Order: sequence, then structure tokens, then C-alpha cells
Amino acid sequence: MPELIAGKYELKEMAGKGGMATVWRALMRGAAGFARPVALKQILPQLSDNDDFIAMFVEEARVGSELVHPHIVQILDFGVDERRNYFLVMEWVDGIDLGHFGEAHQRQNKATPWPVVTAIVVEALRGLSAAHERVDVNGRPAPVIHRDVTPQNILVGTNGIAKLTDFGLARAMDRARMTQPDVVKGKLGYLAPEVTMGKPASLKSDIYGMGIVLWEILAGRRLHLGDTDVQIFMSARNAEVPPIAMLRPHLP
Repeated sequence: MPELIAGKYELKEMAGKGGMATVWRALMRGAAGFARPVALKQILPQLSDNDDFIAMFVEEARVGSELVHPHIVQILDFGVDERRNYFLVMEWVDGIDLGHFGEAHQRQNKATPWPVVTAIVVEALRGLSAAHERVDVNGRPAPVIHRDVTPQNILVGTNGIAKLTDFGLARAMDRARMTQPDVVKGKLGYLAPEVTMGKPASLKSDIYGMGIVLWEILAGRRLHLGDTDVQIFMSARNAEVPPIAMLRPHLP
């Protein structure tokens, strides 16, 4: 029998697994044979008793539910399953992430088409802008900083629409800090220099991360190279960004 979560979400196959959670392709079942594909995210069982991870997961659901935009993956539901573990339900984007898009071209020794890459990043920026320009119920600015802008968090649907996902590291500026202040968030190669020096992430550091994403997909390689995390971290801190024209001289 297929596993049902909360009596209505049928798990079909694992779509991805990270250090904190597993994402499943699932079907939301309803009356009269209704079914809709969704993405269901579950905290890993070994972390279900970790209050810090639970708090981040709840925060992801809260923040994500308030961000409604065509270029942001929408949060549809949030709850607790039969094993008392939290789960998050998101819209299912049938397609690939921008990282795999770039890797597919690398395997074929082909350059990514710059008009397509630019269009994808522009749409992702529109989603990021919606998060940055969020206002609260009283109309006051309440921007959300993504803090983890990477190629893997930009999904490209078969319909050609790009969406920004995974606000799991996000923190709305109207909320208290969720984690220890000395913990560096985000993947090392996409950190802005000031973040590597212990300063808080900002709207500008999100945009800087998107710039690195664009550079890498056009260049066909990682920007910050190194054999160790320390080397990558230092390259990010030193803001070592070779001109893209060195690698693709015919770009406009």
C-alpha cells in the first residue's frame, strides 16, 4: 500500500535529500478521484527532536506562506504526520534546477545559451525582489532575505517558468534570530565577502549570490575553486571574480 501522509498525501518517489530534510514527489488526494502533484518535504527522522531544526522548519513554512509570487515556489500546506514529524507541502515544479541545466551542457562540452540563462536569472530575480519588497499587514517594509541563493534553488519548469525555492535559511527581518550569530549560512561558494567576515546577510548579499549564479552558468564552472572548504571560503572572502569575457569573449 502506498504511504499516506496526513491521510491525503501519497508519496510516490524521493526527489531529493539534504542534510536536514527529504523531498518527495507526492500526490495530494481528494474526493471524487481528485489528485494533484505536489512536493512534500519531511525533516529527517534523526533531527525530529532537534528544537533548532524544528524552529527553522516552522519558520520556513511561515515565511514561505507569506510570499505569493509567480516566480517563487508556493507553500500549500504545513502539518504534522502520523509519526508526529513536521512536513511541508509545496507546488511541484516539473522540470530541473539551474545547476543540473548547467551540468548537462558541461557534459556535452557546450556553452549554455546566454539569452536563455539571462531570462531564467531575470525571473529568479523577480522572485527575489518580491521577497525583498515584502510588507507586513500594517504596510511596513518586512523584507525576507533568502540567504541561500544557488543554482540548485532556482527551478526551471518544462513550461519555461523559473521559480526561486527553499527559503529554509531565510529570516524575515521582523523576526528574532533563529540560529547562533557566528554560524555562517549558505553554501560557501555563494557567500558575499562581508558575510564571510561575520556580518549579517542582507538584500545586497542575496543579489551578489545571484550574480555568482549567473557567472557560473555562463562560464560553465564554479567561480570559487579549491581543494578544501577553507580555500573556497578564502576565495569568496577575497571576492576573486575573473571577468566573464575571459571565458566567453563573445558574450554581449
